[in-house]
This record gives sequence, C-alpha cells and structure tokens, in this order.
Amino acid sequence: MNRLTPDAADLSLEEKIGQLLVIGFPAGKAGLEHLKRAVDGFAAGNIILFSRNIADPEEVYSLTAEIRRIVMARNGIPPFISVDQEGGIVARLRKGMTPLPGAMAQAAAVAGGRRTIADVRALGKICGEELHALGINWNLAPVTDVNVNPANPVIGVRSYGDDAEKVAELASAFAAGLADAGIMATAKHFPGHGDTEVDSHLGLPLIPHDLKRLEAVELLPFKRLISEGVASVMTAHVRFPALEPEGLPATLSARLLTGILRKSLGFRGIITTDCLEMKAIADNYPDAAVQSLLAGADIIDISHTYELQAAAAASIAEAVRMGRIAESRIDESVARIAEAKARLSTPPASWEEARPLIATASSLAFSAEFSRDSLTLYRGGPALPLVPGSLYVDVLPQKLGGAEEPLAADSTRVSGKAPAPERVSELLAAKAGGAFKVKAVSLDPSEDEIAAVLALAKDRDVAMGLHDAGNHPAQLRLARGLLSAAAASSQAVGFVSMRGPYDLALFPEEGARPGPAFLCAFEYSSASARSVAEYLAGEIPARGGSPVNVSSAT
Repeated sequence: MNRLTPDAADLSLEEKIGQLLVIGFPAGKAGLEHLKRAVDGFAAGNIILFSRNIADPEEVYSLTAEIRRIVMARNGIPPFISVDQEGGIVARLRKGMTPLPGAMAQAAAVAGGRRTIADVRALGKICGEELHALGINWNLAPVTDVNVNPANPVIGVRSYGDDAEKVAELASAFAAGLADAGIMATAKHFPGHGDTEVDSHLGLPLIPHDLKRLEAVELLPFKRLISEGVASVMTAHVRFPALEPEGLPATLSARLLTGILRKSLGFRGIITTDCLEMKAIADNYPDAAVQSLLAGADIIDISHTYELQAAAAASIAEAVRMGRIAESRIDESVARIAEAKARLSTPPASWEEARPLIATASSLAFSAEFSRDSLTLYRGGPALPLVPGSLYVDVLPQKLGGAEEPLAADSTRVSGKAPAPERVSELLAAKAGGAFKVKAVSLDPSEDEIAAVLALAKDRDVAMGLHDAGNHPAQLRLARGLLSAAAASSQAVGFVSMRGPYDLALFPEEGARPGPAFLCAFEYSSASARSVAEYLAGEIPARGGSPVNVSSAT
C-alpha cells in the first residue's frame, strides 16, 4: 500500500486523525514498542525525536528508516519525522554532526561584521542537508521570537536578539537555508514568546501588550517568514489578552490561529502546536487536543506519554462523532499535510550514501569559524585574555563527572546518549605548556568548591566562566567572592558568559571603578568551548557584536 499523496476521502476517520498527530517515544527497544503500539492502535502518522532517541548518525539513519517502515506498513503514507535542531543549546543531534552555533551566536557573528546574512542561510542549508541525510524531514526551527526580556527563562539565546527587524532577517535566512536542503522549517513560537518571565514548560505565561506593540515587535518576524512561504508555524502556550480576551493561550485560541495567523497574515502552511504535555497546557486544559483543532491547528504534538497520545486520538474521534468537530475541519488539515508530504524528498538509499554528507570538512570548518566570530567582548580589562599563571574557573553546564545535559527545551533532563560538550578548562590546560591554571566547578558550586577556588585564586589573575549566574546563587556567590578578594589586591578578575550576555548587569561599574572584563560566547557547546579556549590563550580576538541591548555594557 502506498498513498504518498493521500486524499482525505480515501482515509478512515482513524487514519485522518493519525495524520494530525506528532508523537514522541522513549529510547531503545521500549521506544520502538511504544511506536508500534501507537501506529497500530490509533494510526499515529508523524514522529518527533529527542536526544533520548539519538546516538551516532548511523543509528539515527537506521532509526528513521525503521520509523518509515513501521508507519507506512500501517497506512502507506510517509511520516513527518521532526526534531528540534536549532543549534546552540537546543540541538538534539550532536555526536558526529556539524556543531551549529545557536541563534544569538549567529546574530553576534553577523553584528560583528565577520559573517553575513548569506552565511546564516548557508548554515541553515548545512543543518538541512545533514537532517535530510539522516532521514529527518522537518526541523522545528528557527526560533522567531524577539527576546526583549532579559529575564526570559526559556528563549534567551535561542532568539536572534531583541531587534524585531534583525530577528526577522536572520530567522528568514536560516529558514531559507533549511528549505534549500528540502527540509520543512518552522517559525516558532507564534505569536511570540520573547517577552515572558515564565517558562511555558512549567507555567502559563502572559504578554500584556496592545496590538500596536505586538505588531511592531512580536508579530513582525512571523509576518516576514509567512510572506516568504515558511512551511510551518508552531504555536506558543502564552496568553495575549489584547488579542484573546477570554484568556486562552495562543495554542487554543481561534482568534489567534484562525483569525490572525490564517486570515490576517494569510498563512497557508501547517500550524503545529508546541507539546501539549507542557504544564502551561497540561495543568490547565484537559481537552487541549480538541480545543487546538477547533482553534485552527493542523498538527497536535504530544511528545512523551503513550496514554496521553492515545487519549488525544480518542477525544478527537469522539468530538467528530458528537458533532463538536466537523469532519470537514479534519479534512482541511489532512489536505494541508498531504500537500506538504507530497513535496518531501527521499532520503539517501543507504548509510553508505548518507555518511559523506554529514560533518564534512568544509561544514566543520565553516561552523568553527562562525563560532569564533561570535565571541563578543562587552567590556575589556586586564583579565581577558589570560596571561601565563592566570586561573580559569570553568562552571560546567553538566554535572561534574557526569554526562547530563542542561535543562532541555522540553523541560526534561536528558542523561542518555547525548555527549557532554568539551570543557573549556581541559582545552585550555593543554595549551602553552600548562601556562594556565584551571579549575572546573559545578553549575551551583558547593561551599567546598567555592573555598577551593578562592584559595587557588589567591595572588592570581582570574577569569571565571558563567552559566546563567543570575539564576544560580552559589555560582554568583563565587563570582562575587572573587571580586571581593581582588578588590583588596592587585589581581584582575574577568568573566566569560557561556550563556547569555545578560549576566553583565550583575557586575556593574561602581563610580570611577571599572567593572570586570566580560566576554560572551552565548552557549556552552564543544565549538564554543574551543573558541573560548583559543581566545583565553590569546590565539584569536573577540570580533562579535551584541545582538541585544545590554545597558551596562561599555
């Protein structure tokens, strides 16, 4: 059976509903059993992969081939196989892949003048070509949110910055690069998640601005990508009272999805929800699958739990039978999905054909240069770069001695197959014949770790890595301890943010006394770790420009 361009009239109601679902599954053999059960039980038609499903590229290639086999044996229709491959801190595929700098790092390299919009498009094409080689056809990127709120806990460096026009230009370029490679791009999170102080994985955010402000900031990048034909848009689990007076989040609002996105902005592609297991939805809207379809969504994302996936399929079928959802409404979404699937390209026929397309010498060199060009010096000072004998304190984003990733974008901690990034401290220690002292500490260092660092720092210049220090009190306590000790001596202290530039505001200038030197790398990845180690050793300059307005920068 092969229905590559299915007509809704040829599908049963169960098969139609299956086309409206994107599901995730656990790792390993249990995951494949989950997938088979979902495909057999409710015709699940589309898949999302997470780090838990992913090891090396050859295994991913084999997995996607098995996914297609399982799904097409049920209904003859190829699945969307999706992944969050934004780059930077959200990259589900790492091992053996070209390491992509994240959005804000890309923007910094462009702002510094070393990279161009065409280079961002080329980076998107590299990403897309590697996904295509692995059998993945839908990237849930780029982030199109304008990060105007420094306290945003979930977007931050995943955004291209706080200037709506520049975000639009950069996100457009990355999306175009994905499309060049035949990959569906996704503008997310509509109509904007950049001005929130609540993570929608954990609660229900609200953006209070009026329509004039929303059109000038939040909506502007989406308008551009929609005008250029972006294939899909992902909804935000965020309330916008100016647009939705009933208080519904965008994911469940017909005013936003049908009224604004479809009718006002003219979007003709696929509207997909963010995961309905996120607490913003799961804790407040038990009928969210049906509500989101009524609002205008085409695809419902339930990323983890079989019981919730099966319940969603059953609730949609019941809503159709009861007349709450017209079957013609289901048919509209099936038609959009079928149109998109008809354009999907066929992945390489074998791993031998796919392997040369991944992590090529040229893509690795291009990405490494992009990372180097993103390093941005917000405030100069004698501590940066290091001089021989200086100490570098490396605050790690993963547990000491472990391979646990930072908080993932789906609000789960992933400790399976994804490798931890290379450490700045280890890379630096190998340089200049051991001229630099290094010390690695935990994300929230213990009192013993703090004491050990302060003892080691005595009579030395010190540079300390930061990782979202404002939300990690012990990390900030260590940083301020180093500054206090240096104030009573002639030693210099500098900081290297391995996340966002917003930590600069934690260390303001005080009267005539200059603030500490401050460099930003925008992410802790293997590529950025290598770039930072090269900078600290005096091998490369910092040539990036700031993608956001950090008021205390000098």
